[in-house]
Amino acid sequence: MGRQAVVVDSASIEAAVGRVLDPHINVPLTEMGMLGRVELDVDGDVDVSLVFPCMGCPAFTMLKENVKRQIERVDGVREVRVRVDWNAQWDRSMMSERAKAYAAKSGYRI
Repeated sequence: MGRQAVVVDSASIEAAVGRVLDPHINVPLTEMGMLGRVELDVDGDVDVSLVFPCMGCPAFTMLKENVKRQIERVDGVREVRVRVDWNAQWDRSMMSERAKAYAAKSGYRI
């Protein structure tokens, strides 16, 4: 009997990205509003873009690798491409209320 194909959905990808924490504020990238576009195809290929709060973020390579690693763990994913969208404008309104509260409590002024 053949193996049944697993269909990857955007909720699974978002959950995977949510396991990656911002190294400065220690909250999930999804709560920081850093997950941009998510594109999936029927073959299990995933393309995601990340939006960074600051240009030239020193952690961008590490975060891209961590996001890729987490998405690769999702059942049904075949290939993952992660890019940083430097053209997208990130702003504080993209953060969850929990992330804003945690940032303020931690002394970050965003």
